[in-house]
Amino acid sequence: MGLSHLRTFHYCATYLSFSKTAQHFELSQPAITKQIKKLESDLGQALFIRAGRKLFLTAAGEALFEYSSQIFRLYEDALDTMQDLSEKKRKLRIVGDLNYMKMNLSEFFAKAYERFPDIEIEINTAENAKLIFSGVRDKQYDIGILSANYTTIGVRGRLLREDNIYLVSSTGLASRMRREPDLQPPLLFYKSESSYSSFLQEFMHRNGLSDQNRMTFNSLEMIRQALLKDAGIAILSEDVIKEDILAGRVTILSTPVESLKIKTRVIYRTDNPILHNIEECIKLIVAETSKF
Repeated sequence: MGLSHLRTFHYCATYLSFSKTAQHFELSQPAITKQIKKLESDLGQALFIRAGRKLFLTAAGEALFEYSSQIFRLYEDALDTMQDLSEKKRKLRIVGDLNYMKMNLSEFFAKAYERFPDIEIEINTAENAKLIFSGVRDKQYDIGILSANYTTIGVRGRLLREDNIYLVSSTGLASRMRREPDLQPPLLFYKSESSYSSFLQEFMHRNGLSDQNRMTFNSLEMIRQALLKDAGIAILSEDVIKEDILAGRVTILSTPVESLKIKTRVIYRTDNPILHNIEECIKLIVAETSKF
């Protein structure tokens, strides 16, 4: 039973007329009759009964008409859905750590629009790496950027960068601390629900740094500004103060443990229907990240 023969039957059953069906398909009536006979032969069932000039469905015809109605209703729904998708912009949803995206992807957004003019790009931020991971895992987002190493089947990750964590001060304050060994400047500490904050706390505990005399901030940029004003020392990753170190504004202070790194990854689902666009977008993210 071919789809074309089933379609012919469906219209014959709808119109209860071979001639009207022939007009609908712009075919001759004998051609329609031939298709119906072929279908009846394939099924081993009579589908129509003629009574004078009127056409009626047999019991088999009634049963087949119910199925053909469902089939072609679904077929029309599928066509409508495909039409909607062709007219509607596809959406690519990105979620990432706010601080990381501000520091490393400042030029990504404009380039992403140029690279993907037919895709609506949605940018979201979150502090909690676990929420970023679960958002990608549960298909709320297409791409996630996080500083953690959660894994599960179907979610692939790619390392974007590794940043050393340092204890730092302004160059002026470092000079003063060398002259005044008893000086104990406050610790300018970043605290949030993010994994970034937990890395800084781990660094502090590994190195036995006291947190009794500290000022707490919820903004890395505010810590950086306070640091440059000689307000205290800080625990920060190198991506935050790299330019200040190179310019001689910030000095790295010695600590017993210096090996802790923050690893930032980009994650995505491998079964995503727009995987090609995701992979192209990640290439752009990697390229922009490598500049810093």
